[in-house]
Amino acid sequence: MKDDVYISLFRVLDSEQQIITRTDQKAFTMLSLMGVFMVFFLVHFTKIQINWFNFVMLILYLIAAIFALVQLILVIHPRIRKAKDREDLPEINATYFGGIVSFNSAAEYGKYLRKIMENDTRAYTMFANQVYSVAQINHYKHGHMQAAIKYFAVAIISELLIVMSVAYSRSLPFLFGN
Repeated sequence: MKDDVYISLFRVLDSEQQIITRTDQKAFTMLSLMGVFMVFFLVHFTKIQINWFNFVMLILYLIAAIFALVQLILVIHPRIRKAKDREDLPEINATYFGGIVSFNSAAEYGKYLRKIMENDTRAYTMFANQVYSVAQINHYKHGHMQAAIKYFAVAIISELLIVMSVAYSRSLPFLFGN
């Protein structure tokens, strides 16, 4: 029974960690795409004939691109607040790198981990807290990823509308004469 509980916790933890990895990969991919579109836009920026439509789309593009970049940075480097102190957690959380590296050696870490694992309630609480914390990180990243996708879409649509407007204004004289 006890092993089944730990196996379940480890499965949930593994799943949450995979979600974090996939979210980070999506954020890096979107940053790369934004970079490509921004370079494309900057190369053709001087060809834009400023009119009210293009001006509004340009402002919309710049604002959306900045917000998308900020949201993507928050996905990649989340601002995580420390959880409120809880009395039922061990003094050192041996499941996080911050707790692990606080030990002077692997042997010292192993002794501490064995001591925690002797008490089923403390061990379960420690791992449950880790699963909960990773899920909180996922929730934070997911929210910013969704916002980044929306801002990215607005930026790309406004950029494409500007490109279409420039193409239309340049081809209009050739299509319909002066």
